[in-house]
Amino acid sequence: MARRTQRTNPPEDVTDHRFLHFPQTLNDATRARYVTNLSLLITKEIDIAPSFDWELATRTGLAALIQGFLQYTHSNASGVDLFVCQGWAHLFRIQEPVYREFLLEFYATVSYDHRKALDDRTTFAFRLGGVSRECSVIEPVTRVGIYTADETRSVHFLAFLADCLTERPDDYNENTFWAEITGAVYTPSIARGGMIRSTTYPMLQRTSGTQQQDDGDDE
Repeated sequence: MARRTQRTNPPEDVTDHRFLHFPQTLNDATRARYVTNLSLLITKEIDIAPSFDWELATRTGLAALIQGFLQYTHSNASGVDLFVCQGWAHLFRIQEPVYREFLLEFYATVSYDHRKALDDRTTFAFRLGGVSRECSVIEPVTRVGIYTADETRSVHFLAFLADCLTERPDDYNENTFWAEITGAVYTPSIARGGMIRSTTYPMLQRTSGTQQQDDGDDE
């Protein structure tokens, strides 16, 4: 897999971008939270997602084999196939430029209410391009092309998404994982989201529903 661009140091004036000047019209608590989040984020790395070379995979005869791994069949308790998801295949085909200002603005302002239904249009709230937005869990993934509109209309789609929010794998080791993402020893009483070095991992924690309650103190 080849990276689109190499990670570079952020420009010194990155906070001067208009998307990172949160308006005074926001209530004081919300604006203060955004500013605090941003001050943490600008010190962290932003991972540039890799892109997959499908042309190479096709030339080497591996494309068809890989496609089989990227499909997921959602089945019921009896093993009857209900829904075939192409989400991973679509995800591997995304090769879009990444803009640091957009990511900083999004990460600094995003919130996810796990108590709401996956199709509730107020589940996700964030700012992007200087505009406050709300959407469901489903909308972002259809906008970027991971799921198609037809897939999301399936009567089995919500059950499929709910089943995707699974428990940690059996071989998961919280001490090893924490060391990888922070470079520190995992001590539950002092572990905070602000210690995580890359912005990718906090976002994965939020969307998987595994973020610890006290992370919000340091966002």
